[in-house]
Amino acid sequence: MRITPRIIGLTIFLLSVALPATAQRPRTTQTPSENKGAAPLPSPAPQKVKAKYEGGIFGYNKKMEGTLVFDDESGRLVFQDQQGKEVLFIPYVAVYQEFADTQARRPKSATILGSVPVPYGVNPIGYIKTKQQYVTIQFSDPDSHVGGITSFRVENKDICASVVSTLADKAGLTAQGQIFTRARPAPQIDPSRPGLVNRPAVYVEDETLSARVISLPRPVVPDEARQQKVSGVVRVMATIDEKGNVAEAEAISGSPMLQGAAVDAARQAKFEPIMKNGQPARSRTVISYNFSLL
Repeated sequence: MRITPRIIGLTIFLLSVALPATAQRPRTTQTPSENKGAAPLPSPAPQKVKAKYEGGIFGYNKKMEGTLVFDDESGRLVFQDQQGKEVLFIPYVAVYQEFADTQARRPKSATILGSVPVPYGVNPIGYIKTKQQYVTIQFSDPDSHVGGITSFRVENKDICASVVSTLADKAGLTAQGQIFTRARPAPQIDPSRPGLVNRPAVYVEDETLSARVISLPRPVVPDEARQQKVSGVVRVMATIDEKGNVAEAEAISGSPMLQGAAVDAARQAKFEPIMKNGQPARSRTVISYNFSLL
């Protein structure tokens, strides 16, 4: 095939038209990588939300159906029973940690039906579990000296997220991953003892159990230690049983002359039981005794 000047000229003309048109084609705008997959903020929770109290607050051991109410006028989260009677409340300022929790639970109907024998083996109905949503709150009220960890079961995941987000906003909490928490003030430093943080004479190192103290007696300083002016901090590892009593106590640091007194004091401590899945559970913490302040 012979390429004539006419064909060459036609080709050049077509290219001159096509290239500018391609260059002028609008580009597709891509979503920034930081926005891809970002979950939308939960919608604000209504003033009243159906919920079930699952325990955790000292003096309120019975699980019950009811309603969570945001009482903004008094600055508190209120739980009412099914008759609308106020059962308990948590001040917004007392909340210092909260999060949304999902747990797999076996419905009561599945447990009952699962116990019915079947001809081919184990009844599979007994293994059925459903996912349930909980608003879990950790609090410590400086006015009433009541604190603990409590959970409220709500209807679904969206409601759970909205309640957690709304309460965090009202309580002034900030997000740290999936948990909302209250910023704590910077610890005070004793200028005469650089690098050491001031602490009270008796200090529970686990924050959760610190908020659940009922009684924390001070140790009696032994006469020999007092005469020899022995001081310092003794740390005791304490195991708290399901009733909140100290079942075991062992000194892990400090002067041998002071360890016995610290252990004796730790054994007399009393806590509100830690609740796990609505049931009292064992826990451990370190109790520090600063004999320099006794």
